[in-house]
Amino acid sequence: MTHKIFFFPFTHISQDQLNTILTFFPSFHYLPVAGDLKQDPQLQKPVEQGKILPLFFSSKALLPVELKFEEYLAWARIHKGNEHNLKSLLKDNPYFTSDTNVTAIKSQIKGIKNGSRMALPGESPLERALLFLKMAQLCDKQNESIDLELKNLDKTRDKLVSTLRGLESPPIEVENKKKGMFKDPGAMMTRERINAWFVCMAQKEELKKEESRPLFITTSEAVFKELESNCKDVVNALDIDKIKVHENECENKTEWQHHFYQYLMGAIQGDGNRKNQVQSATDKCSVSGQIKLHLFPGNGINKCFNMSDKHIPVCLIKLK
Repeated sequence: MTHKIFFFPFTHISQDQLNTILTFFPSFHYLPVAGDLKQDPQLQKPVEQGKILPLFFSSKALLPVELKFEEYLAWARIHKGNEHNLKSLLKDNPYFTSDTNVTAIKSQIKGIKNGSRMALPGESPLERALLFLKMAQLCDKQNESIDLELKNLDKTRDKLVSTLRGLESPPIEVENKKKGMFKDPGAMMTRERINAWFVCMAQKEELKKEESRPLFITTSEAVFKELESNCKDVVNALDIDKIKVHENECENKTEWQHHFYQYLMGAIQGDGNRKNQVQSATDKCSVSGQIKLHLFPGNGINKCFNMSDKHIPVCLIKLK
């Protein structure tokens, strides 16, 4: 039985995440809170190449979410710079529900409301989950932009320092430090991200097809640890701390990915034969990766996954 690759629980894919995923897998399914990728033109090329397989939502499902999202942005513009009131609001309402329209929020800040959440008639769990993921998507996109700007500033500074020191390139220790400079977006509201993602994903037919089973992959160590901490009897099927992998344009990459996928399938199916270990890159490629594969009992984290499988495979992948 084949396994489909699902990237979770993010609805924004940073360039760093995309590079990591496509190092290990030739293609993967992705869940954007959108009806198209017009807002993410950098993803259009890998979509056309079949590397990213987006699972879009219908305009009917997205319309009320878009309206509430715009209401929140309007409120944010009105209260820009009023951080004290924002912190007070978010303390009682850590993520956005149906009462986040401008009028309701203004009333809550003034103390007219008692802070309780009031769902609008007809509001569904899917709508709430979509709204949360859309806000997380915007937050992740803005944070990536900030990280990239900071990285560019560091590059400029390092180049200047190297020039002053008479060096052609920055010292190796500086380059190694940069590899891990991006923050883990999954460390923020981890449990809420996971729950919201699976509420939305449950509406998709891809998880219900019998001819293939899902393999969930993540680049977030925080997400992986969240699942570990909330589940007993986890099977550690694979744990490779460091292995050389092929870089983006390497001609040996496709063959290695095929072997890696077959090896993962054997680990998921409980193949005890470890003689054919996953191959490490032996060419001039210098990138290393980390791989963890755990099998989570369906009854242990069923609240998130909502699946009846005996074991649910989740794979953490990282570049070092």
